[in-house]
Amino acid sequence: MPATMARRIFWSRTQRLTAALLVVWLIANLALPWFAPALNRWHMLGFPLGYWLMAVGMLGLYLGVVVVYVVAMDRLEARLVEDARTEASGSPAGPA
Repeated sequence: MPATMARRIFWSRTQRLTAALLVVWLIANLALPWFAPALNRWHMLGFPLGYWLMAVGMLGLYLGVVVVYVVAMDRLEARLVEDARTEASGSPAGPA
């Protein structure tokens, strides 16, 4: 695969990953505050559920988004480096 094609694939996957994680972030930041008053009818660990989700749950969600991004980007970058090495060596990549 030519280097420019590999870079285009890498960039399109990076954009899709970023867009998907931004959609998750946006939905969480709009939906949870919207439904927080209704969720406050239930309690978790002594606190109203809406409050607990906003105070603790959102931090966990943000951390999860960052972890997913880091792991996915490490995999994408490793694949790009592997493709570049394979192309530089001149041997075609065989099935794994």
